[in-house]
Amino acid sequence: MAEHKANTDVNDQDSLYKEIQKIGLEYTQKSNVPGLAVAVIKNGKVAWIQCIGWADVESKKPVTTKTIFNVGSVSKLVASWGCMQLTEKGLVKLDDPVNQYLTRWKLPESSFDNSKVTLRRMLSHTAGLSVHGYGGSEQGAKLLSLEESLSGKTKRNRESVSVIMEPGTQWKYSGGGYTLAQLLLEERTKEKFAEYMRNNVFKPLGMNDSNYEWTEEMKANSATAYDTLRKPIKNRIFTEQAAAGLQTTILDLSHFAELSITADRKELNKVLKPETIRLMEQPIQPASDNGQSGLGYRFFNFEGLPTVGHTGENDGWCASLFLHMPTKSGLVILCNGSSWMDNPRNPIYSAWAKTILKSLD
Repeated sequence: MAEHKANTDVNDQDSLYKEIQKIGLEYTQKSNVPGLAVAVIKNGKVAWIQCIGWADVESKKPVTTKTIFNVGSVSKLVASWGCMQLTEKGLVKLDDPVNQYLTRWKLPESSFDNSKVTLRRMLSHTAGLSVHGYGGSEQGAKLLSLEESLSGKTKRNRESVSVIMEPGTQWKYSGGGYTLAQLLLEERTKEKFAEYMRNNVFKPLGMNDSNYEWTEEMKANSATAYDTLRKPIKNRIFTEQAAAGLQTTILDLSHFAELSITADRKELNKVLKPETIRLMEQPIQPASDNGQSGLGYRFFNFEGLPTVGHTGENDGWCASLFLHMPTKSGLVILCNGSSWMDNPRNPIYSAWAKTILKSLD
């Protein structure tokens, strides 16, 4: 089994490090999840990273800090930074009707007030939009255009993006809202979404192994995805990149998490203003029993620990990013198997949450 250590002397005295190591080794050996990478943030900085198990079982390729994972719906959180950059550049206003900015495709008429669909509501899942999520296509397949996806030509549900409840009246998770935000970004910048994010978010932040496209270089460093039976499956690719299509490493995503906790103006390198990030991390009304969001960031309260961040799962992948802002603590988990690590009620999350709660006693 492969494992990465940082600050070895500290880790030898860190009970959480040892507990996560034990949980991870047992789980990757006995479950359908062959590999995982875990980063723990303390006092606003990555304290240590562990890489456990296999990026590829057959070739015995270990998970490393440079292994590429797809992160499912954590893609939305990162995409929101690009969307909010539009507001700082004066290209979009948060509360303007989104339809007024669009030319390639517009929200279809509905019995509700489409003019209330705004970027603020789309990023916070309060815009009343349809389409919960996306299944993607196998790597190598021809992808739909954004307009085709928005019009409902996806294989998974053939559901178009439309207003299905009065905007601003209820929290309803909508991947469709992020696909619409992706179109908005392309329309206002005249650039492809993945290229814009690469040049205006990832490169300035030093996230050099993150991309909303599967490049040949990334394929070479990618983990293999495994289904619930631990069988290898082809990577999924997405037209709906903002909603589900981000590939990244534990190093890059944990650095993103650090910046979310400590929005240092210099480290942000003009990607976003610290005050914009703080705005994004504030809850937006309405909430519901199903959830509450800020602008890209979701709010969770599992085992009595209030956190902000996001979770994600695609076929063969799952990911979690949790931040406890009062203690400047964070947990990032990436894995190449389905249906475990994005569940906050997993033993790694539980172990981390207990240490935070204990520190607050």
